[in-house]
Amino acid sequence: MKSWQKFINTLELTNDLEDLYHNMRKIFQREGWTQKDLEDPPHLPQDLIRLHLQFQPKMKKISDTLRDYGFDVELWEVNKYIMKKLSHIDDITPLE
Repeated sequence: MKSWQKFINTLELTNDLEDLYHNMRKIFQREGWTQKDLEDPPHLPQDLIRLHLQFQPKMKKISDTLRDYGFDVELWEVNKYIMKKLSHIDDITPLE
């Protein structure tokens, strides 16, 4: 594990994102969506839009925090790591 990844885990920087993503997955389940529906949603509920608008700024805040503490890491690498970290939520909130 890289030092910046340990930093993210130690400070639990993804906790808010994990809660947000879990809530989004519950909305997907409520709406009866499949994994394929995520590529082209049939409609966008207001509560989902509200959560989605919070997602990117939270991702950016983690990257900004890493840079503020002197970590030289690419944004795509941070995003990839975070999305992998969030993937366990897909397992506990499966879609049809």
